[in-house]
Amino acid sequence: MEFSDTHSIVIQSVFRSEKGEEGACLLDIIGYFDYVNHAILTYQEFSESVEAAKACGLVEINEGKLKTTDTLKKWKNGLPKKLSIQKENLELRSYLNKNCKKEDRVNGTPGFSVGEFNAVVEEYLKESR
Repeated sequence: MEFSDTHSIVIQSVFRSEKGEEGACLLDIIGYFDYVNHAILTYQEFSESVEAAKACGLVEINEGKLKTTDTLKKWKNGLPKKLSIQKENLELRSYLNKNCKKEDRVNGTPGFSVGEFNAVVEEYLKESR
């Protein structure tokens, strides 16, 4: 099964939302995803994308924050500096399809329950109005 734009945009969202070693909070990831994709991320999309990224060694979860790994940062540093978001997304999706195995079914993401995720989405929607 192939990776989708959603998978790569979620990974990009983590990378772009990181605050140094602290990582990225869920609220910022949801906001960046909305900015790029003009849609609110669902829990299923989030879970599938994060679990695929973790299995590929690109993202890790620590104390409620997501953080990209050195593997992703090395790959990213190998790209031209001035890529559009869309081109970077295409390159990342190509990387995922060549180097990672996508699981067909994911039941959830450890560290983030459906309730926690939905509460953050509600908070984001209130802030963005």
